[in-house]
Order: sequence, then C-alpha cells, then structure tokens
Amino acid sequence: MNVEMVASGADLVEAVAERLGDMGPDMADRMAVFPGRRPGHFLRKLLAERIGSGFVPPRVLSLDGFVDMVFDAHQTRPRPCIEPVDAVALLFEIQREGEPLGGEQFLSLDSFLPLGMRIFDDLEDLLAEGVDPARVAEVETLIQERVPLRSRDRLAAMAHFYESFYPRVEERGLSTRAQRCRAVASSLAAEDLAAFRRVVFAGFFRPNAGEREVLRRGSQVPGGILLLQEGPGIGKAFDEFGIGRADKGSAGEAGTSAGRPGPRIHLHKSPDTHGQAFALGPLLGEPDGETVIVLPAAETLFPLLRHCLSRFDGQAYNISLGYPLARTPMFGFFADLMELVLSMDGDRVYVPSYLTFLLHPYTKNVLFGDSAEATRVLLHMLEDRLAAGRGRTFLPLAEIEAAEEVFRDAERVLAEGGRGPAAADLAAHLASIHAATIGVFRSFASVRDFAERCIGIVEWIHDRSTARLHPYFTPFSESFLRSLDALARSLLGPMAFEGTAGYFALLRRYVRTCRLPFEGTPLAGLQVLGAMETRDLTFRRVFILDANEGSLPESGGDDSLLPLAVRRALGLSTHREREEAADYHFGRLLAGAREAHLFFVEGGGKERSRFVERLLWDAQRRDGNLAEGAHIGTVRYRADLSDRRPRPVGKDARILEILAGFRFSATSLDAYLACPLRFYHGHVLRLSEKEEIRGEIDRADIGLHVHEILRGYLGPRIGRPLTEEDTARSAIARIAGPAFVSRFGPSEAGAGRLLARQVTEHLGDFLEGYLRPLAHGGNLEALATELEIEKAWNGFSLFGKLDAVFRRGAQPWIVDWKTAHDRRRYASRLEDLEPADRATWSAALPTMQLPLYILLYSSYSGIAVRDLGASFLLLGRTVMDRDIEVPLFRERGEAENWPKVEGTLDALLHEIVSPDIPFTAPEDLAPACPYCAFTGICGTRRYAR
Repeated sequence: MNVEMVASGADLVEAVAERLGDMGPDMADRMAVFPGRRPGHFLRKLLAERIGSGFVPPRVLSLDGFVDMVFDAHQTRPRPCIEPVDAVALLFEIQREGEPLGGEQFLSLDSFLPLGMRIFDDLEDLLAEGVDPARVAEVETLIQERVPLRSRDRLAAMAHFYESFYPRVEERGLSTRAQRCRAVASSLAAEDLAAFRRVVFAGFFRPNAGEREVLRRGSQVPGGILLLQEGPGIGKAFDEFGIGRADKGSAGEAGTSAGRPGPRIHLHKSPDTHGQAFALGPLLGEPDGETVIVLPAAETLFPLLRHCLSRFDGQAYNISLGYPLARTPMFGFFADLMELVLSMDGDRVYVPSYLTFLLHPYTKNVLFGDSAEATRVLLHMLEDRLAAGRGRTFLPLAEIEAAEEVFRDAERVLAEGGRGPAAADLAAHLASIHAATIGVFRSFASVRDFAERCIGIVEWIHDRSTARLHPYFTPFSESFLRSLDALARSLLGPMAFEGTAGYFALLRRYVRTCRLPFEGTPLAGLQVLGAMETRDLTFRRVFILDANEGSLPESGGDDSLLPLAVRRALGLSTHREREEAADYHFGRLLAGAREAHLFFVEGGGKERSRFVERLLWDAQRRDGNLAEGAHIGTVRYRADLSDRRPRPVGKDARILEILAGFRFSATSLDAYLACPLRFYHGHVLRLSEKEEIRGEIDRADIGLHVHEILRGYLGPRIGRPLTEEDTARSAIARIAGPAFVSRFGPSEAGAGRLLARQVTEHLGDFLEGYLRPLAHGGNLEALATELEIEKAWNGFSLFGKLDAVFRRGAQPWIVDWKTAHDRRRYASRLEDLEPADRATWSAALPTMQLPLYILLYSSYSGIAVRDLGASFLLLGRTVMDRDIEVPLFRERGEAENWPKVEGTLDALLHEIVSPDIPFTAPEDLAPACPYCAFTGICGTRRYAR
C-alpha cells in the first residue's frame, strides 16, 4: 500500500498536482480522487495556471464518482442507484410480507414512511461496514444487559430487513450506494485502472470499511498513491488503514507546517446572525482567491449576501454549498398550501391559514393580464374584509368567491388608477387561483399523481406570476422540479397513502433531504463554502460564521433505530466519529491559514462551539490572561436606549379644521383623557392597528357577540315590563345559538362549541341572577337598546350609542354592557373631581362614557340629570348579582356632583380644540401605554403589554 503524508498546513491540492507527475498538454492518463468534488475544480485551475495553455486535464473524481465509474464498467447492463424513496417502497413490501416491525402499527404507508427512511440509513451503514446479517440478530446476546427488550425485537426485525432488502434490490436490477462501494471494494484490480499511469487518492479521513478497502486496493495498483494529511485524529486513520506505526512519520495533532507559526486567531461574538454579516464586511477588504467565508449553517447565506457581499460585483465571489430546499420560498409556498388544505373542514377553509397562503409572495403576485397589481389589490382587500369578520374562522370557498362587495371595492380602487378590470373578472380571477392550487391539492390517486400535481403548480407559478423575475427563483424552481420528478419516477410512485396528510408528510420529509447545489464555478475571487466544501482546500484568510455548538460541529444526533451500544458493537459510526471528522477538517483548515476570524452568536439559547472554546483556552494560556474580553471582540449595534418622551404635536390649521368639525364620542374622549397623543393618532390621523385573524376568538369578539345577543334579547321586549318568563334561561338560549353561528360559524366541536355554551350559560345566569330580582313585580321595563343620540352642546358635536335604557321603578336607567370584571377600571370618585385641576380628571373619572350618555339622554328625553341613573354592568364577573353594577352616582345624593362632571367635560373639550395646547404624552406613561396601538410610533413600546 503506497501511502504518503502531507503536513497539516500544506496545500493538499498542490501536493496532488506534484504527484500526478510532469505537466503537459495531455494529462488524460492521470487520475485524482478526492472525498468530494470541490478540490477537483481547484486542481484543474492550478494545472491550467502552471501549464499556461490549453491542455487535456487529468480525470478528477470524487470517491463516489470513482466507485460509480468502476461499478458501471463491471456491469453487463445498467444497475441504476436508487434514492431513499425507492428504498422505502421496497422496504414497505418486506414490512407487509413478513413479521412486521412494530406489529400492526406500521402497516400503512403513512405510518411506515418515517420508519422506512431510518431503516434504509441503518442498512446502508451495516453494508458499508461489511457487517454480516447474522451478526445483527446475534449481537444482542453479546450486550444483552445494555439492550432493552423492545430494542432486541427491533434488532431481530432489522436483521430480517437486512437479509431481504439487498437481494430484492438486485432482483429489480438496481443498486444502492453501499452496494456499489462493497462491489468495487471486492473487485477493484489493476486492470480497472490500466488506462492511468498515476492515480492519487487524496485527503481522506476515517472512511467507512468499504471505502477503506477501495482506497487500499486503489493505492496498490501500479502508480497508485494514498495521500493523507496530518491533522487531529490522523493516528486513528492509520490504524484503520492498517498502516504500521513506524510508517506514520510525523503524523500527529500539529496545527502548523514546516515550522511556520499558526494563524492569527480572532474571535467575535454577535447578538444575532445579521450582526456577524455586518461585522464581517469591514474585515474582508477586496475579495481574492486566497480568502474563504465558511458557512456551517446554510441559512446564513442570504443575510451574508444582503448585508456583506452585496457591495461586490457578482463575479467577485463564488458560492459552493448545499442550500436546503426546505428553506426556499418555493417550499414555503407548498408548506402554506399544505397547511391550508389540512386545516379545511370539508369545503370550508380555516381563514388564518387561507390568508397566510393568499399573502405568500408567489400567490399575491399572480398575473392578471400582464400585471400582478390587480391581484395584490384584490387579495389585500379580501384580507381586510375577512379580518373585519374575524370571529368567523371557517368560511366556505364558495362564499369567499361570491363576496361581490369585495370585488366591487377592488374594481373601484383599480379604476382610480386607470387599470379598471371589472368585478366579475376579478371574481373569476380569484376562483382560478383557488382552482389551480387548492382545487388540485385536495386528494391524490398515488405518489406519482401527487408529485405531478406539485410539478404542475410549480409550472403555474412560473407561468402565471412575477416570481420568475426574482434572481433565485430559477435555481429554486429547477431544483424543486428535479426533486419532484425523481419522486414521481421512484418506486414509491404507484403507491398510495390513506389520506392527504400522508402525501404532505412525504413531501416534507423528502424535501428535507434535498439540497440546492450552488456549484461555485469558476473559481476566481472570494470563496463562500459550506463546512464540508472546505475539505482538502487551503486558504490564507479564513472567516467562519455561526461558530456555534450545533453548527460547528453539526449536531443532529443519531437518527438510528439501532441503539448506541449496538452500533458500537457492530463497528458502525456514531456521533463521536462525526465530531472527530469535523475536528480534523477544522484543524487542517486553520493550519493552512495565516489569519482566521471566527464569529459566533451569543445569547438566545446559543452556545459557542467547542472549537471556539478550545481556541480561547489556548489564547488564555498563551497570554496568561483569563479575561475573555481580552480575546473576544464584540459586535455591537448603535442603540439609543435613553428614556425619551414622545414629542408633542402642535395643532396647525389643518388639524384645527378637523377638530372644528369633529363629532366627539365616548371612545374619542377616553382616548384623549388617557393620552392626547393616542387621540391624535387614532382620531385625527385616523390610524388604526391592522386587524389580524389568529384563529382564536378573543375578548373583543366575545364582547361584540354578547352585545349582539343582548340586543336581540331586549329588542322584542321594549316598551313593556319584563316578566318572570322573560328572565328564564331559555329566553337567551333561543337567541344565543343562532347569533353564535352568524358571527363565528358553526360550532359543532372543539373550542367554539365550548365557548358558545359558556356564553349562553353565563347570560342565563345574568337573566336569572340579576335581571329577575329587579323585574319582580313589573319594576323593570326596557325603554331602548343601542340608542344613538347626537347633540350640539356648548359649540361641540357630541355622539353616543347607548347599549340599553331601562326604567327601574320610576327612574330611567342607562346601562353599558362590559365583558370585563375589574371594577377599578370603571369606578368614579366624583368627590375628588375638580374641573379646574387637570390632574384630578383621570383619577376621578376613569372614563367619560357614562357622563356623556347621561348628558345626551337628558337632552333626548327632557329628563333632568338628577333624575337619571347610569351604570356599567360587568358581565365578566363570576357571580351575576347586584355587585356587577358600577354606577356613576353611587347613591342618589351624588348627583349633586353633576355640575363638576359637566364642567370637566366642557374643560376637556375646550382643551382638545385649543390651538395653544399641543397633543402631549401624559406625565406618567406606565398606565397610558399598555394596550395602546401606537407605542411603536411614539417609541414607548417598552411600556406596552
């Protein structure tokens, strides 16, 4: 076995070029084999630079490519290599034929799919390491005390799969990656490589048993060389290759080469991923081929492109990594569509999922004619309409498609811009979007049918939306189409799942295994590489982002059905071997560098990598300084956290004009009383918080529902005393059910049904526990419900909508329903009120609602204020009795305080319209800002709840 060693800091690609022999115009009789494909690009580039003219390059392959070359040459007819989904199909056949793994639990394709993926991975590991099938079942006797009973049953089933699976693969004229490797390991001979006078196998570390045998045989042919490189753990690699210790030479753990000092190491911590990219920019300088940016976490690619590399021309850098398809907008679109379909109740869509899907960039940019503007306008208007009726969380698609008012409003808005599609055309357009997406995704005949429908949707997005204008849409969609086409043509294609959810689970699991390959050629300029793409390459400047535990080294655990003890007993790799390999590649990458910068995120549950910890400890020992601040730079944002008050807003002529014609309601007065700036934003500028549908019925929805029920209850009873029959529970029950369905939709099951019952029962308690005692003897009469009154008073326009007016005995009594329970929010303290003292207003009058209603009703009815009563009724309290009342006047004599109340209202109105008093935040922001929608504008979000 011809083995040579390269120092850890040396350039392995240069070492391979030297061992290929003389460089000339024809190097077709030479071959280089690396663990991956990336070093081959650098080797060709190096040879081209040295030869200086056109030449025939050597054959350069990855180890998988080399195995494929030899394996295919030995076959009389092709034996294609299967994908994991093909393997699952064959394993499922075995599962259904014999003693099933897991008993009856995994006899459907839906339940077997995730299990099959794991079984295939384990079988490939077993075959790659050359484990005999009989030994799998026998190993439990060797380690019986460490293997639970359930795991022993699993081992027996695994042995059965192992014995049955690979013969079945061969019967189908197919092969697996491990089969190919084992076949080449047992048959590779000098004649297979006779066309090459020099074959260099370079850069391998801890390959599996099958790969080791391929390398051993390959390096034994005439002209064959196995070229290893020093680095952490290389001694174990020697042992596995069977190289004697005397032959190791200087192999060891060193991080330098030929006496050259190690790289200058710089550590940087950042609060988040984007901070790393921002901090990297100033350090890069001009991009060159001697610099690499390493991305152990592929999701950092786009923050890096946006915040750091965007200032460079696209030709100044190359990207080579496998970007997860599951992180692309294309999969995000399918994930939203799948979630929508799974959440549907028959033909009714779950509105939050429906809106999420509609507002995905691919959906809302579907073309209408030659522009997507009409689609965006239509879908956002539909969003507003659905949010306005947010209590209904399920809606039939047919009802949405028949929402004529939405289409008319969209037609009107678009006509203002001169684009003018008709409402009927917009309705047809929305229906076509539904048909092309939801319509084709409701049921499937087979996996092939499912994959072909997915392909059709991708093509529809390409043809019918502006998505194709995005610079990365084409690679995303092409990679997605290739993956879907492979799924359609797989052995799983004719099979069917029991339900739609099974197909969706398949797509999610399958896409998680797929990568969008950024090839990264040509090789000029800065290199942006994934961690695995740096293997066997040397750069003088190294920048590593996301140097956090879990990314460097990559975590994920052993997703194996074989217990750890069994894997060790059988000689299979575990997480420990993967971590040792990551340590080796990390060590040799730094050993070849002169300067290295490692960035990691600190906080948010993230920990710095063990490699960073080791480098930090080395620096601390070297400098004799244990202070982390001396060795770790901190990425800081410029943030002003000073406690600044919102700026006052003066009243210019336009604002004064608005205020002069303003109609003041209790809501606007309370807003001003709480915070003048809240009044300004909400009632002068008319800003409002965007309504969102969260899929849950919130307190505001419940309040509206309760008001609607009570309006329906009192309406038919106005003008006569309430009787005992009127206050029976059944009187509310007859109204509450239909009202709930009207507002929220059917409540056949789940939280809706429970809420409907709770509201009905609680209002029944209100009738029996509160109204019935008051109505005894005909002493309670309903005079009005939701009475709207408008009045000009002291030069101001006042408006109010009174929930209900009763006659209690001889006294008219104004009522406002509240679904709250806390009396302190509504209780007035009129004895403390001083109209001339602005500081007493909010404390003595938490709300101007009842004072305004009394003023309006007194004017409306001609009844003196002293003869009126007004109360809040707290329907949110547990016990329905007289304690739910919060009256404005706690006793009849308190009506004498009305002049103070009236004076305060007058002073408040004059303050609002005074040109000399700007809109200003209150002195104490803590009670004013919670629940306010404008804290983001004012910069007081820290006070929000």
